[in-house]
Amino acid sequence: TSHTGGVWIASQPVEVKVADGSTLRVLFIDTEGFSGVGGITSKTYEANLFGLVYLLSSVVIFNTMFPVDASTVASLNAHASHALSMLQALTDSGQLVQKAKPRLVWSIQSFNIYNLHNSGMAATDLLAALRNASRASGAGIAVLGGEAASSSTWLVERLFEQQELVTVRRPHASDEVVANLAKYNSTILSADYLHDADQVRAAAMHDLKAVHRCKEAGTVLTLSECTPQPLVGTDFVAQVSLWLKHGYILDRSDLELDTADEAETLNRLRERNRKWFDEQCATLNEELRTKFYWYREESADNAKLRDEAVAAVDKMMKGFHGAALSRLVESGVFWKFPGKGAMLVEAQADQAMQRCKETLDGTRRHMEGWTASHRATKATPAQELFEKLEAEAPKPSGGLSYKLVAEDSSCFSNAGGAGDIHRLHLGNGMTLEACAEAVSKKCECGRGFEHDKGNDGYCGCGMAGTPNTDCTESDDDFSYGSARYIMFNPACLNQQSEARKRALEQANAAAGGEDGGGALAAAVVKDYDAPKKRRQVCFDVYD
Repeated sequence: TSHTGGVWIASQPVEVKVADGSTLRVLFIDTEGFSGVGGITSKTYEANLFGLVYLLSSVVIFNTMFPVDASTVASLNAHASHALSMLQALTDSGQLVQKAKPRLVWSIQSFNIYNLHNSGMAATDLLAALRNASRASGAGIAVLGGEAASSSTWLVERLFEQQELVTVRRPHASDEVVANLAKYNSTILSADYLHDADQVRAAAMHDLKAVHRCKEAGTVLTLSECTPQPLVGTDFVAQVSLWLKHGYILDRSDLELDTADEAETLNRLRERNRKWFDEQCATLNEELRTKFYWYREESADNAKLRDEAVAAVDKMMKGFHGAALSRLVESGVFWKFPGKGAMLVEAQADQAMQRCKETLDGTRRHMEGWTASHRATKATPAQELFEKLEAEAPKPSGGLSYKLVAEDSSCFSNAGGAGDIHRLHLGNGMTLEACAEAVSKKCECGRGFEHDKGNDGYCGCGMAGTPNTDCTESDDDFSYGSARYIMFNPACLNQQSEARKRALEQANAAAGGEDGGGALAAAVVKDYDAPKKRRQVCFDVYD
């Protein structure tokens, strides 16, 4: 079973002795079979895949299954035509491929050798018969010179220095073993198969050439025409980069697709991209908020770190183009509609970057304002605000009296590391007015309460008689979007005062070594409800 997708290159070279006694370091390349993995590729994709592997290789091993018929021969000739198109594209752009032609080893798997014997033929005779079954028209191959334009020329013969056919017999009688060869030791495989596999290996390793550039001008020369000049790694990489840049070809049959299918496919791509861009921007936005919170205290070092955080998310946002195009190339859409797919992604990336920049700028301004207001809030005791509320309190029939204390702040307590036990949960789906009304009717609440419109209208309050009565037990808390208030509630003043008195007595008793904390702990457990969820930050890493 084939699992290869695209081009897989071995991470380590294999050292091979060549005819002159020297050692070559050989890298093996494996490609997916044509027709693609899961049928998601296109003829354009396969054309570029074959053309690039042809340019990279000293030897190309073409694997097919027995039996071989006219369609197999036509397929190989079509791939050769694609390689010629790539050579022509490179030549037209001024990028001559000054290298010797590679060799072709055609391996036919699960071959029935008796069919060949019964015909009185050898493998060389079969290759000759297959060669004669396919002839080129001569169109579009002038890149190889006048001789190649002959109507009696097989394109494969003109592209490769030598062509050798190797028959490979079935490795085992069991279909299960054949389908899962990697699971089995070679000792259980047939001797005929192991012999044939050695023949393929010998054919591939014969007369290997190092990567090189021919001294002579021209495109893919024969060995006799080429004086090879070895290339160092960086030069070879630069050459491959030019091949990728200037050698891209398009199979015209991919343009003859149903326009309705094209529109539907591009619409699906547009929607997937939109969601992905939104997710990336939301991640960067959360990252910026988090960094501003970390570096909220006013100092020269923190100011510098906040500036660096802004620069970092801006740089990651500018990577949207490259990241989106990389995702596109990995999808089947690109290989069906390469031009339109790329244009769509480019346009969407520009729009997403503009939207995200506006979002990040707004977050930066918001967090700068929060940092300043947080310092002001810490400098203004809750008691002072409460006294102002008490002085401004309306008549009993005049409604509730409460003031905003801080934004991006909640009643989270985390009392002594024991958890969020000094906050009462009053419900979700509330407006601010409904939340204030619920707080005013629950005298177990202290003077502080919170409301978070963006978190399903969450409503909670600090517990009376605890350090969190004003929602200040965790005064360094940051909860984006949540607003914290303090309320003057005459109806509960007596109960709140009694609760504070009991808390003080218990604290004094505990300080004196007496066991007076049980009653408060019991009340806490009785009134405790599900805490508000804490937000977490996760984000992608961009190249």
